[in-house]
Amino acid sequence: MFTHINEHFTPQEIALLQPFVTNVDRPIFCLRNLPEVVKGALFARYSRSTKSLRRLLLDEFITEPESGFAAIVSAVGDSPA
Repeated sequence: MFTHINEHFTPQEIALLQPFVTNVDRPIFCLRNLPEVVKGALFARYSRSTKSLRRLLLDEFITEPESGFAAIVSAVGDSPA
């Protein structure tokens, strides 16, 4: 049985998440604009967490300076397609 976790994000959190998820307010969404290494680390962490995927992405990757998230994402954005 599917149980939807009702997530609440501040306007600032929504602005941070929007480039990386297809929506912030519905139970089904896709990740986007993330390098494979970040997706792999995110899902490895998600399998051991009680947090939702979007909350985990926000708390432990996007807003955590020590994660190196900004540098990794910007490096991928600068690479040729």
